[in-house]
Amino acid sequence: MAGFAGMVAILVFSCREECRYKPRSLTVVDFHSVVNGADSKSPVNNLSVYGLGREDSLLYAGVNSISSISLPMNGNSEETGFVFLFDGQVDTIWFTYRVIPWFLSQECGFVLNFDLLETRHTSGLIDSVVIVTSEITSFDDTNVRIYH
Repeated sequence: MAGFAGMVAILVFSCREECRYKPRSLTVVDFHSVVNGADSKSPVNNLSVYGLGREDSLLYAGVNSISSISLPMNGNSEETGFVFLFDGQVDTIWFTYRVIPWFLSQECGFVLNFDLLETRHTSGLIDSVVIVTSEITSFDDTNVRIYH
């Protein structure tokens, strides 16, 4: 009888649904430029990105012809900075945000979402930074456009 109860317990627990969502919320950044009044995605070359103060945290390394990237925010802070190196230029961008814990489900648990409040940046290659969608969630919405 104990063997049967153990089998039933294994079957019940193995039938739990799996989490169908991405477990993290990433900031989606698109690169844009304006040419003759037309705003369009504009890939950059030789892109490397790492977390400010975290030179060992290389997120992108010498990537060519890339027009969109995803960046992780620090859930233990209200500001995260990133260093961008492209085409011999160096820029830093700081993101300021509110951290919003969000319960997805019993299977997925909590995820940290963010409410993007503002950005600051240096101006090597970057002309401007625009917040497109301030809610940073586990969905792949574009949050920020970097104009170069």
